[in-house]
Amino acid sequence: MEYAEFELEYKRVSEGIIEGRRDIDLTAEIPRLRALAEQLDDEDDRHLADSVIAGIEDIAAQEPDEPPSEVILRAREVFSEAKRDDGTAAARLARAEEGVRALSRISDTTPDEEQAIGALSHSLDMLIGALRLELR
Repeated sequence: MEYAEFELEYKRVSEGIIEGRRDIDLTAEIPRLRALAEQLDDEDDRHLADSVIAGIEDIAAQEPDEPPSEVILRAREVFSEAKRDDGTAAARLARAEEGVRALSRISDTTPDEEQAIGALSHSLDMLIGALRLELR
């Protein structure tokens, strides 16, 4: 399996979490993502998949009714703005790159939220990679 196939499934789950959808059952999704990660052909891709799944596991470990912190709410706002799909590919790339920088600044101030913010940043990194390919 190629990482792009895994990425589609990971993004579906992570975006569901970010959007606060209650239809995402993390107790079922994590093992499913782990099984997909094991099918990745490239060892580096498997390690990358393991790290993004760890971010989802951290989110799943939170109390179900525990509201997200102000930091996470701010990070989600930054992420939502950075992943907007309007405008040219160059404008979208610039917006996503600024989003990664903003998430990094947020993460630097709150190490306790670093992994959850890292998952958002990782999603933007993947978008950046795709946009750079598009602009070639």
